[in-house]
Amino acid sequence: MRLSLLVGLLALSACGAEPDAPPITPDADDLGVPARLAARLGDADVHVLDQAGDAYALVVLSTPAGDVIVQWADLDSVAVAQVVGPRVEGVATAGAFHPTAPSPRFEMVPSGALVRQQSADDRLLAVVNGAFFETPGEPSTQLAFPVAENGAVVTGGSSPYGPGRPGAEGERWSRPLRALGLADGAVRVVDYDPATGVPLGAPAFAEAVVSYAPDAHPTRVATRFHVLGPVDADSTGASSELVIATGLNTTIDALSALVSRLGVAPVHQVALDGGASVLVWNRRAGTLQRPTAAGGLDPQPLPHYLVLRHR
Repeated sequence: MRLSLLVGLLALSACGAEPDAPPITPDADDLGVPARLAARLGDADVHVLDQAGDAYALVVLSTPAGDVIVQWADLDSVAVAQVVGPRVEGVATAGAFHPTAPSPRFEMVPSGALVRQQSADDRLLAVVNGAFFETPGEPSTQLAFPVAENGAVVTGGSSPYGPGRPGAEGERWSRPLRALGLADGAVRVVDYDPATGVPLGAPAFAEAVVSYAPDAHPTRVATRFHVLGPVDADSTGASSELVIATGLNTTIDALSALVSRLGVAPVHQVALDGGASVLVWNRRAGTLQRPTAAGGLDPQPLPHYLVLRHR
């Protein structure tokens, strides 16, 4: 890995770490890469920023296409939970991407406050941003696409600001979607049907986020993206191994190609909200990427997060 990038990342983790959660400067001599991840990295230019035995690792890759943060987790040992901002009661419209679920507004949650709260649990490993949202700079927002939590579809999605509504003029609005399932100690990514809501409602998708496939994402050239999915998925699209790759200065196509090399088939990849919304916080490295300021708020609060912690 280029020394200048490493110095920049560690400086960002030091100055951008959330209050009450100071980063621990990694000692590379004490950190390694779990064997299952190491085999997939090959001779890549790698710097390890965190490792938890054979359960979790965070590494930074320097590639010809750009710099990438890769998190790998064994979901037999690591749980992935959603944090959704409090629902704004009495404010909802019909969901645009689910046949029955409404699309309410959710309060924005500052990332610093969330990390402080989650850090009270010494099992915490990492926090990243999640679902697309609609109104940056506002105290609350609708989510663009469906989200299921604790077995219930909490929003059917409503996307006038970003990806748009089904049937709206223009090819962008009709791009296919995928569901990321995080239940039962496994990660799954399958195609999503907005006409029926399938697979939401199935036990394996009791915890789920709907978003774009990387090759369907309407923003083809940007500098920050998450692409994630199951490693070596079985015939149901499921695996106990999760990869989350965050491109810091690359295209989504290059990032998807890297994720494929790490063992996540293109048909099992999903892209979460990117661009100005990207957050990567880690218990050792601190804040490696923080959301861009919007509406006078720095950093921009978000309505939806994914939290990784030891089981």
